[in-house]
Amino acid sequence: MIILLVVTANVAMAQTTSTSTDPLGNVWNRATSGSGEANYWVDQLGFADVAAVQDALNHYYTQCPAGTSERWGDGWLSKFVANLLAIRGWNCWSQLDQQQQSQLVDVMSDAINESTFRLDQTCGLDSWNSCSEDFVSMLALVARVKNFYPQVVERVGINYLNNLEQKYLHLVFTTKNGYYSLVREQTLDGVHTLTHNHGEQSAVYSGALMMYTNLAIESYSLAGNRVPLYFISDNEVVSNIRDMFSWMQTLSTSDGTVFLNNCMNYQGNLVSCGDLTVTSAIPQVITPGRFIHNLFGDGGFSAGMYEYRLFDTSYTAGNVWNRGRQADWNLDNNEFTIQWMPRVPEKHLRARKLPSTMTIIK
Repeated sequence: MIILLVVTANVAMAQTTSTSTDPLGNVWNRATSGSGEANYWVDQLGFADVAAVQDALNHYYTQCPAGTSERWGDGWLSKFVANLLAIRGWNCWSQLDQQQQSQLVDVMSDAINESTFRLDQTCGLDSWNSCSEDFVSMLALVARVKNFYPQVVERVGINYLNNLEQKYLHLVFTTKNGYYSLVREQTLDGVHTLTHNHGEQSAVYSGALMMYTNLAIESYSLAGNRVPLYFISDNEVVSNIRDMFSWMQTLSTSDGTVFLNNCMNYQGNLVSCGDLTVTSAIPQVITPGRFIHNLFGDGGFSAGMYEYRLFDTSYTAGNVWNRGRQADWNLDNNEFTIQWMPRVPEKHLRARKLPSTMTIIK
């Protein structure tokens, strides 16, 4: 899925071919393809550039004829593209003319419409692949749009965005969603919360979920806004995040550069967490420890265990040199300060005091 995809030749625009309902009652539309366009546009949007932003806008599925090469926006990975477009457009907003700004707002408004969200063809149907990776793309996108595009907030309403953000945060990290989200199952270190990818208990993709959720909370810091408390108030989400990171730490060598070969596939057999090249580099590339640090402080790390907060550009396999991937993974190598949204006192209904002149008839 998103971490290990290689940029491919042009792929026909994704078409919705089926629907499915998860255990939480959500009805999802699925798409047959979309990875080719997604990887192409993620690479194109690796840096803030007006020409790249305009090109991506012109190829959005609502903006160009069907059959256009690299037409994107209706596939199962297009929210990752929209994620990068959101922050690139925000970075160069002042350089865009009024028409470009209006076009960007239209695309962002369509992208955060839940009816345009797509799952891939197979995730969640069995233990082979979790859908959490798909869900986290929507979570990060909603957070960025909510913080960077007040025009979209005014158009769709803040309540819609808040509810969507909470929904996808829960979908990413719940263990009550069958194979769609996380699972709790036996590992060599006991029962842990984890995600499945390609039939494996995948520490690599578990880290990716944390990294993209970190992008969500980073958007608040970049915009100078406070992070809503619901990021840490859902006990199930918090417990699952802590346990999944604890499991990731048990899989790492002492220097944190390699996941050990002690994952299990869906048949219960021991396998590597991906090939040896991947396991030797991905822990540093996806930087899940930044998310743990930002969410829980240094108390989120097991004593003496590696923190996964570095970014290592020595890895050259897969599509790590995709410029958009680098922009996501790197986070400019800066930490950011979280300011939590203050709690709003609950308003309780109180019995209305009767006027002194009123008589109660019994």
